[in-house]
Amino acid sequence: MLKEITMFEFNDFAKNHKLSNPYQTSNYAIFKAEDNFDYEYLGYYEDSTLVAATLIVYKNITLKNKYAYAPRGFLIDYDNINLLKNFVLKIKKYLKKKKFIFLKIDPLLIIREYNPLNKMVTYQESINFKNLFTELGFKKLKDNLYFESQLPRFDGYINLKNFDIKKISKNTRNKINNSLKKGLELVKGSRENLQTVYNFLAKQHNHNFKYYNDLYKAFNNDDLIDIFLVKVDYEAFMNTAKKCYEEELERNSIFNENLKNNPTERNLNKKMLSDRLLVTYKNEVMEASRKYTDNELQQYIGGAIVVKGNKNVNILYSGYDKLFKHLNVNYFLHYSIIEYYKDNYEYLGLNGLTGDFSHDNPYYGLNEFKFGFRPQVYEYIGELDLIINDKIYNNLLVSGKLHQIFDKKPKG
Repeated sequence: MLKEITMFEFNDFAKNHKLSNPYQTSNYAIFKAEDNFDYEYLGYYEDSTLVAATLIVYKNITLKNKYAYAPRGFLIDYDNINLLKNFVLKIKKYLKKKKFIFLKIDPLLIIREYNPLNKMVTYQESINFKNLFTELGFKKLKDNLYFESQLPRFDGYINLKNFDIKKISKNTRNKINNSLKKGLELVKGSRENLQTVYNFLAKQHNHNFKYYNDLYKAFNNDDLIDIFLVKVDYEAFMNTAKKCYEEELERNSIFNENLKNNPTERNLNKKMLSDRLLVTYKNEVMEASRKYTDNELQQYIGGAIVVKGNKNVNILYSGYDKLFKHLNVNYFLHYSIIEYYKDNYEYLGLNGLTGDFSHDNPYYGLNEFKFGFRPQVYEYIGELDLIINDKIYNNLLVSGKLHQIFDKKPKG
């Protein structure tokens, strides 16, 4: 039996479900309500036991027609085919009575897993679900490689319990270690810091401040959201840079002497690398000294918004001031967040990668940054529309209305 359930019934079911995620929560429903969506919680019972549930958010797609969306799909055992079939048939009948045109889902069904070296494992069972969904009346939408869909089709997760900085990529490890010498500090923020974080996000995401403010209010009701900032302490930065400069100056003198006595290519390369490091450290001393002299003792240079669940946490948004790219802010930010949560949570979600692993990918840098932490990377089945009214759905499709509303252009 399918019926509407209360927020409390839904929360109790959702928080312990194996597919628990930030989008199938009452907090996300409240957040979407600020964007003029209505919402309902639907539960499916076998005898008197709640065995499946979903949040659906919905709004008008035209003046007379409305659609529904179950973000990240249903909270259901997808391997229980009979349960899935019964649930879909009941929800289709329910939505038809309420004059819906279609229901969009993007379930957490894994098709493939990629390791950081892009070796691929195929989950054949999930691929077979495409045929099953088609039989149930779903239209499988075009797979995308970037961020055109409502939520990322590719995602990465860091196992917090097994995380070891020695096991991540050498480049990422070096950048983290370098950032730890720069006087950077992770600061737990609050609502008062949201504007500061927004300043780092505004150029990367197509959302206004109200969007983030609504997100914070919705999840903060249950203490399910954290704000972090990265602060640079210029006194500590200056002292570290001075120490590095003095130590490198001693090494440079030795390299110079070795080159005079033994002018090999190897000794020349060591001397040239040391020369470059000296210039870097000298510039850092000058930068920090200038800030310190101007009485700018501390400055926020990056930030992130993290949503928490029962066992997992997700970095929904992060950004930093590109003027401080040389401090490896983003590496420090992500590493520090991992360290902050690793004792109390199991996985950290990175909130999306692209499926294009080529060097031509406009998001190649984003992919490589996240791959550097050696996450588990999954490709999900993608978006599917459960068509309730074929005629109107096809008219909306032909007219371009669906494309206009749902297709998102990749952010350059």
